[in-house]
Amino acid sequence: MSDHSTEESSVEGVLDDAHIGDLVSNHLDEIDYKIYRILNEDGRISDTDLGERVDLSRTAVRRRRKKLQEENMIKIIGVLVLQEAELSYADVRVTVSSDATRDAIDEFIAFLIDQELVYEVDEYLGQSDILVRVWHGSLQDVKTYVIQLMQRDIVEDFEITPVTKTHKAWHSEIEDD
Repeated sequence: MSDHSTEESSVEGVLDDAHIGDLVSNHLDEIDYKIYRILNEDGRISDTDLGERVDLSRTAVRRRRKKLQEENMIKIIGVLVLQEAELSYADVRVTVSSDATRDAIDEFIAFLIDQELVYEVDEYLGQSDILVRVWHGSLQDVKTYVIQLMQRDIVEDFEITPVTKTHKAWHSEIEDD
């Protein structure tokens, strides 16, 4: 069995921080939050090992994990670490036309969600209306791809900001080799 002392210290008493506890207590109890944090560190951990880490039986922890998944509270996914794969990626801030309808915005967002090289789409308050995160083989490819994506009447303006380095993503530190 591997030594989890470093990992356990980051998970022990996670809801002791009153701010985090207040944020998640309506949806997750402390054990569920610990399960989330451990799965975030290692999505392939067995239910047996997960149960040991949170002091539950394999069956009990499996029930909790499955319930969290069924309620869409957690999703166990593989994430491509773009900088490790030496791929280029960028944030695109989109300003939507002031006369755009809610249906047109929803249709544009659905279009973006369907794009394979778009890995995140968020609606914003403020100067920009939508954040789109894209990746491609090179910065030139990112630029060309984004220009194609933004050729929609709904788009008033957009700005591409290439990412040079990611230090933390999905609650995980991205370490240098």
